[in-house]
Amino acid sequence: MKGEVVDMEGRPRRDPAPVSDFWFAQMDVRLGKIEFVVGRLEKQVWLIVCAAFALVGIEVVAALVGGN
Repeated sequence: MKGEVVDMEGRPRRDPAPVSDFWFAQMDVRLGKIEFVVGRLEKQVWLIVCAAFALVGIEVVAALVGGN
């Protein structure tokens, strides 16, 4: 049968699924939240890096033009 629960030897299991399924579901939720926070942090870091490079570029152009 497809989706049948088996033990380590490959025999079908007769007892109910372990309670740890709830624990794994909670871990999935928490990992999803962590991934969201890391993604948001990554966007903020890229924004800071791009802004810094833009400021450096503006300073380089100003130095080349001679606008002191």
